[in-house]
Amino acid sequence: MQREGAAKWVAVAGIAVLVAIVGVLVLAALQHARPDAVSGEAEPVPTFTLGVQTPTPTPTPTQAAAPSLEQTRMLGLGSEVWWRATAGSCTGPAPLIERSYDQGATWTDVTPTYRGIAQVQTLEAFSARDAEIVAAVADCEPQALRTYTRGEFWDPYPDVLAASRYVDPSDPGSVNLPSGPVPAPCPAAFGLHAFGDVIALVCDGRAWSWSAGEWVALAPENALAVTIDGSDVLVAHRSDECAGVAIARVAAGTPDVASPVGCAEGADAAAPVAIATRGDGVVAWIGDALVGIP
Repeated sequence: MQREGAAKWVAVAGIAVLVAIVGVLVLAALQHARPDAVSGEAEPVPTFTLGVQTPTPTPTPTQAAAPSLEQTRMLGLGSEVWWRATAGSCTGPAPLIERSYDQGATWTDVTPTYRGIAQVQTLEAFSARDAEIVAAVADCEPQALRTYTRGEFWDPYPDVLAASRYVDPSDPGSVNLPSGPVPAPCPAAFGLHAFGDVIALVCDGRAWSWSAGEWVALAPENALAVTIDGSDVLVAHRSDECAGVAIARVAAGTPDVASPVGCAEGADAAAPVAIATRGDGVVAWIGDALVGIP
């Protein structure tokens, strides 16, 4: 009986030793698999995402593209005859000049194609019924043309060209002044207007005026077109406050101050725009419509 009891204790002791050895081996295996785990601290449960993950791009503000130079528009309002033009290009679409006797209700094509006109740079109504343009003709050379026959005939006037201010038709990054060419404030200036000593144009979405031998940026951003009213510059521009095309006035001497004039509500701000003054108001040519803004 004593021998049987001793044998049982030996067997139990052997099993206990075996369990201890297995525990040690298991612990060693765990430590080998997780060498950085700190004993006694629970680690976070790992998470997994199926599929390839790509960073979400940060949205950037977008702005409607400015009309191309060949789409640039011009508007001149005489008391008896209204005039408008689309610039065209020396190497692309032909320009178009039109005349209206009924304040824009109907228009007649009076483009002087017989002069070999290729691109219109400026358009002005210099009297109640007469107009002048600076236009590129053969080899994109600028020429000043006037009509005293309400657009039926146009004749060149070299002295008018010499006194004119206009963007160089072969280099939109250069502006011709009577004193000689000067660099524009950007490589693609358009929509130049000049009256008296005031010169204004559009460059890179801003209106600029020429003052004391340099270009000065005017207050409204997202500029579309300019015109001159006395010594002030009127700027057509996009604005969060106008669901269409807004008009602002920038007075001489305060280029960083824009005074709201009005809003062409519902007008397509992505369309080419031209503006001109009429009495105390503004007429805007936007898309297919002429809009009066008091």
